[in-house]
Amino acid sequence: MVGSRFDELTRSLRSFFESAGGMAHLLVDCVYWTFVAPFRRKTEHRRLTFPLMEAIGNKSFGIVALVAFLIGVILVIQTGYILERYGQVRQVSGLVAVTMTRELGPLMTAIVLVARVGAAFTAGLGTMQISDEVLALRTMSINPVGYLVAPRMIAILIMQPCLTIFANVVGIAGGCAMGLTFGLDPYVYIDDSIGFLQLEDLLSGVAKSVLFAVVICTVSCYMAFKVEGGPEGLARNTMLSVVTQLVLLIVVDGLMAAFIQAVS
Repeated sequence: MVGSRFDELTRSLRSFFESAGGMAHLLVDCVYWTFVAPFRRKTEHRRLTFPLMEAIGNKSFGIVALVAFLIGVILVIQTGYILERYGQVRQVSGLVAVTMTRELGPLMTAIVLVARVGAAFTAGLGTMQISDEVLALRTMSINPVGYLVAPRMIAILIMQPCLTIFANVVGIAGGCAMGLTFGLDPYVYIDDSIGFLQLEDLLSGVAKSVLFAVVICTVSCYMAFKVEGGPEGLARNTMLSVVTQLVLLIVVDGLMAAFIQAVS
């Protein structure tokens, strides 16, 4: 009994470190093909980047807007009545603005993109993996990381911060709309929100969104290249990809919050 559990733990640890090393190696390759290869005229992905930007960005604005607006509404509902007891309901505008820009805007946008984009990356590239299309690229001397992963990395690095800023604005607007039920003037609400925000709040949220984008792209593409066993393997790796991305997002968010708090 003890021996079997020890063996299972050993296998789990070995698998964890192999996956971590594989993701790190993929990220290093992706950095090369994204930022170094274009200056050496080795890039193979330029024509693929803009369609991916549209798929990631334009087609995600609706769901991001809905989620962000509702988050803003919920924040006001949950905090407004407490502040109202102490005659400080006007402070809810600053609370919503700072919470959205520093934490919930970047995190909720990333979660939406995990569900919509990360899963799609794993499913799409995983299908190519099990149908030997990735092997065919290698046979034609086309680097799969440069051709498949790098354009996805560029697209999500550009679009995720844009979506995060958009979510921040919509979330503040949702809080403003809900603030009407507490008798808050919209103009005063917006003015107070702007007054509470500092450049540090905006930059920390954007920095988080960039790291979240790296996590989503790296994990989803790594899991896709590891698909084995046909449709069942594709379904299993897609599920593992989404779960891994969500866990790493929370870990990265916590580390970033601690780092920002330490340097501020």
